[in-house]
Amino acid sequence: MQNKVSNSLPLVHIDQLQLGMFVSLDLSWLEHPFLVNSFLIKTDKQLATLRELGLRTLAYDPQRSEAGPLPLDKEPVVPEGPQVNSVDQRLMLEKQTRTGRMAAHRERIQSCEKLYEASIASTHEVLTEILRNPKHAAVQARAMSQQLTATFLDDQGATIMMVASRKVDEISHQHALNVMILTMIIGKGMGVPREVMDVAGVGALLHDIGKTSISQTVLRNPHRNRSEETLYRLHCEYGVKIVGEHVPPGVRAVIAQHHECFDGSGFPHGEAGPKINPLARMVAIADRYDTLCNPVRIVDAITPAEALSIMYSREARHFDAAMLAVFIRELGVYPPGSFVKLSNGSLGMVIAATPGSSLKPTVLVYEPGVPRREALVLNLMESQELKIEHVLKPAALAQNAIEYLNPRMRLSYYAQKTGS
Repeated sequence: MQNKVSNSLPLVHIDQLQLGMFVSLDLSWLEHPFLVNSFLIKTDKQLATLRELGLRTLAYDPQRSEAGPLPLDKEPVVPEGPQVNSVDQRLMLEKQTRTGRMAAHRERIQSCEKLYEASIASTHEVLTEILRNPKHAAVQARAMSQQLTATFLDDQGATIMMVASRKVDEISHQHALNVMILTMIIGKGMGVPREVMDVAGVGALLHDIGKTSISQTVLRNPHRNRSEETLYRLHCEYGVKIVGEHVPPGVRAVIAQHHECFDGSGFPHGEAGPKINPLARMVAIADRYDTLCNPVRIVDAITPAEALSIMYSREARHFDAAMLAVFIRELGVYPPGSFVKLSNGSLGMVIAATPGSSLKPTVLVYEPGVPRREALVLNLMESQELKIEHVLKPAALAQNAIEYLNPRMRLSYYAQKTGS
């Protein structure tokens, strides 16, 4: 893994370093004992180790630093070439071990991305086929749901991983798949039986199928007039007619009621509380969350943490409280897709929650000189020294950091197995 420091960063002499400077090393990842190539110098030990690496100069990022370089009276002779002191040999050995774990993390990401692309293709096929041959499409949908159900229920450590989707013209299909996976996260957290998960998954996949009967002009209009809104709300009724008797009653209930609200303020019939099918209540939460994070107009998108905050603080009356609590617990304090600042000053994006440890997710780290396909992937459970300091809004990040971490700014998920 090579690191080529950006030419836009100024270089400083090794003797100009002090605490509070954010530096980038022009070394391969295994030529130094630090966890990442770019970091904020916080301790005297870090300073000493940097001076013993044998570097004459290194890049310094003024924008991410808390202090500037020291004045340089004269230029001392510094030996060339990486040199690691004996104290840090243990850290280097640990780092070599971590290399294998990071390679495994990257393999899991690549595996999830391949499975996601295959599932998007299957979703496209189901949502197209159900308009021509609903009986056959219902069988396909159930097979997809059963496969995901097995992943979540047969592997207690399974969670969702954010994947980098290359699809740009299948937003409705991505939404259907996202809602399916997010719904299953709720089902898993609530301990629902396998057969219920299967039905919930199919309902989530097909929940918006009625929109195929409505003009895209109406669907994409964020400021619909009264008549357009009336037409839009018919997608629930249209969806039930499309699937007919080819799906279980629970699936039809999801399609009919996924816009009903727990307080009775939803549509199409203003049902409330227990009158709303439990599966529809689950899908309503997943649907709302994905809509907030992945709206039709990407400029309207909000962060995962903001979406959860809105749903919990402003919209809680719309949802089943127990289900919403499970959803928030399963996604964690830092939901996948969150931009974060780490305790060493590095920027990253959460790509997977860690079951049982909401404060220690898996993070993709922004390293400008490292190709994204070789990016550092850190499970913070494996690091005592690193933690998340706070969540960042996209506006707080430079465009090159956003393009590195999530260039499309859309969130897509797939099921990640333990150790798969």
